[in-house]
Amino acid sequence: MKRASPASRVASARRVASTGAGETLFQFVRLWSRRGHDPVDLQRGRDVLVAEAVHALRDRPEVTVNDVAVELGLDQSGASRMVTRAVEQGYLATQPSSADARRRTIEVTRHGTALLAAAHAWQDSVFAELTEDWTEAERASFHRAMLRLMDRSRQLAASVHSG
Repeated sequence: MKRASPASRVASARRVASTGAGETLFQFVRLWSRRGHDPVDLQRGRDVLVAEAVHALRDRPEVTVNDVAVELGLDQSGASRMVTRAVEQGYLATQPSSADARRRTIEVTRHGTALLAAAHAWQDSVFAELTEDWTEAERASFHRAMLRLMDRSRQLAASVHSG
């Protein structure tokens, strides 16, 4: 395992002193949201995003385009286009709703599950590369902190939508 150089650690400490944690979080999000410009990679990223949204909602009785739109923070028409494309690619399947035949429910297909497995493997490899000079304890602590951030984000989003 590589260890960060003393100069690198000093530079990190200076950034911590001059940048708030929230600002750093959003800088990180912006950095990773603009990492690729290859149209094929961008479309694959959208396919993963919509499949991941449907997967995340899988415990609901039914998943609809409106549910996907809320999960992704998009309008209904944008989510509908993403779902349509993912269905055409075989990542998602739709069927009439048992509650309302005018609606369609969405589920991840075996092909979509394979897409997500490949995406998750890539994500894990990127995390391993980014943290190659971290100890296992540092990686585990950061992972727990990210899970707590996600849990709290969901709580706040639920309170906004319910109140």
